[in-house]
Formats: sequence, C-alpha cells, structure tokens
Amino acid sequence: MPEISREYRDFENAEFDARQYGALFNNAVIGIVLINQEGEIIHVNQFAENQFGYTGDELIGKNVELLIPAKYSREHEKFWQHFYHDSPTQMIEEGEDLYALRKDGSEFPVEVSLSHFEQGGKNFAYVFIANITVQRNNEKLLFLQNEKLLGVADEVRQLNQALEKKVSDRSLIVHEALLALEKSQEELKIAYEKEKELGELKSRFVLMASHEFRTPLSTILSSVDLVKKYSATADEDKRNKHILKIQRAVKDLTYIMDDFLSLGKLEKDLVQATPEVLKTEVLLADMDDLVKEMRQASWKDQRIELSHSIWQDIFSVDRKLLRHILMNLVSNAIKYSSEKSAIMIHCSDEKGDLQISVCDEGIGIPEQDQEKLFERFFRASNVAGIQGTGLGLHIVGRYLDLMGGRITLKSKLNEGTTITIYIPQLVNMPQPAKNNEED
Repeated sequence: MPEISREYRDFENAEFDARQYGALFNNAVIGIVLINQEGEIIHVNQFAENQFGYTGDELIGKNVELLIPAKYSREHEKFWQHFYHDSPTQMIEEGEDLYALRKDGSEFPVEVSLSHFEQGGKNFAYVFIANITVQRNNEKLLFLQNEKLLGVADEVRQLNQALEKKVSDRSLIVHEALLALEKSQEELKIAYEKEKELGELKSRFVLMASHEFRTPLSTILSSVDLVKKYSATADEDKRNKHILKIQRAVKDLTYIMDDFLSLGKLEKDLVQATPEVLKTEVLLADMDDLVKEMRQASWKDQRIELSHSIWQDIFSVDRKLLRHILMNLVSNAIKYSSEKSAIMIHCSDEKGDLQISVCDEGIGIPEQDQEKLFERFFRASNVAGIQGTGLGLHIVGRYLDLMGGRITLKSKLNEGTTITIYIPQLVNMPQPAKNNEED
C-alpha cells in the first residue's frame, strides 16, 4: 500500500480505523484514483498501481495527465471542465475511444467513470478505471468473423445459382450448406448478444459501485468533520453519535465489498456446498448466535425473534452457506423495516425439507418487481433512497442452488415481506460427529 499523502490524511480522524478503509480501497477489483480539483493524484489503490506499472509513491502528487496519452490531453481537459461544472457523477459515453498510458509507455483501452464531491471548500473526484482490452479484442474478432462469414455466404449463394442451372440434384447439398451457414450466423449473433450483455453489466457495475461507495464515504467525511468540532467533554454524546455513524458507514462499505467478492467467487465456480450432519440443538444454537449478532445491527427498538417447530433429531446442511443466507435475509429485513417493528424467524421440518422463514413488517416489494428480484443488480422500484447493491438475493439464490434448495417470496406493499428457504434433507443420513455437540 503506498504512503498516504498529507491531503489524503486530512480526510481521516483519529477515531476512524483507516485500515478498514484501506482494505476496502485496495481490494477493489477496479482501478481507483483519488484526485483534487487541480488534477493532482492524492491516492491510488493497489489495482491501479498494477494497471499502470507505477508505485503509489511515484503517482501521489503528480497530475493525472501522467496517465493519459498526449494525443488525448485536450479532449480530457474539456471533459474534466464539463464534469466539474455539470455533473457530480458521470461515465464517459460509449463510442468514445479512451486510452490510458502505462509507465513503460504502452497504451491500453479503458472505460472510465468519475464521481466527485466537495470537502472543505475544495473539489475532489474518484476516477474508476476498467481495462477493456479483452472486450475490444473480442469486438475486433467478432467483426472479422462476421466479415468472413458474409463473404462465405456470398460465395455460397453464387455457387447455388450456378448449380441450379446445371444440376438440379445438387440442390439438396446447397440447401444443407445454407442451413449450416444460418446456424453459424445464429451462433455468432448469440455470442455477440452475450458479449453485449457482459459489457452492459460491467457498465452497470461501475455506475452502481461509484454511487454506493459515494454515499457512505460522504457520511464518513461529514461525520469526521463534525467529530473534530466536538472536542469538549460536554460534547461527548454528540461525538459518540457521529462515531456510530462512521462505524455504520464502514459496515455498509464492508457489506458492499462482501457482495462483490461473493459474486466473483460464484461466477468463477469457487464456491462449493459441503454439507455436514448436525444435531438439531447445534443447528438451533447456530441460529440463536446469528440472531444475537443481528440484534446488534438492528434499528432502535426493533425486535428479532426466533422460534421453531422441529421434530427431527438431525439435519444435513452447509453451516457456512446457511449463515451467509440468513445474514443476508435478516439484514434486508432490518434495512427495509422501521424502528419498533418485529422480525420473526421460524424454523420447521416439513415434507423432507429444512424450512426457514424470515418475516418482517417493512415497506414490502411492488408486485411487478418480485419476479426480477433475484437478478443481478436489480433493486425494487421503492428502495431508491436505501443503501444496497442489488446482489444480496441473487447470491442467496445461487447458494441455495448449490445446496439443491429453493426460495419463495410473499410480499405486500407497506405491510411486509416473508421469504422462505427450503433445503432438502437426505433420506438416510449418517449420525453426526461427536464433536458437533461441542460446537
């Protein structure tokens, strides 16, 4: 991690754990550069250092123009002025060919999103930089393949006209060739659509990440300023209030990063279900521990209650995946419910399944949004002002798929939501290991 510049240190407070923010900043899977209104680099993350081949010490204090090829400097300057005067968050339009410059002088195509904010009367901006070399190469390859395919199609059509005049019995061969050609064109079209979808997902990720990071970061920065002002002993309550805000904002950032990391592992097939046989009392103890932990993160006067109607003695379940699933569901119930509301968790064993329901009295989900709720990055239309990535339920669904389970949802606006997961149980399960009693 590079040495933190003096201007970057101004953002920090003695009560704020910079290591948590540093881990978040440097573990991001996209290059992030923090610059001031003069275009000077204040801080960079590890990913950006690797992208450009510089160390942090070589970049801090330098103008961001160092990372831009000379032929793009004028266009960059115009865009930069427009960005500060017109839009707090902007992504350079598709179709504009942008390139970045490495330390060794080589260039590479990039997709750039910028998000700026004001602090202490000065403007600052986060620059999110994604290397799209693979995407550009794939586009070129698809273009060449399409050109070649069109040439082959033209040749086949000409051959077909000649053969029709000479030999009628060759029509079947030509027909089969055309069918094969159409199939190849369809496969190419499908491949292109998939590549286009990946590009759109990447763009949505960059825009969503810039927005979701900006909200808690703004909370942290404003709270740090206020904490500095409350230096007297009489201001301790006010100071503690803003320290709690900082801690909650850091937790929000941690949850966002956990969602990104979980999705990345799932996409690379790095997550596998490893069920183990548990006694009922061990399973219920795990859930009771989770409820106690989630109560610490709940709103004031919210109630989280756990009940069960279980008759089986043992269950087969992946404890780690089940914990992730329940933390996600209960976190959503807390987030979308008000103070003094109740969140009920109920476990049962019916029809060969372990069933766990999480019921809240929150804002509910519009009916037209419920079918899309498990898609990546999708968020219901009534949660625009509430922090979230749109990944939580998608990840829950993927984890349940690994365990052969399923999920159902019932919700009504302004009345609440009930989500139930079903985890199938083995017909002939072995007895649990003895050490489970000690877990």
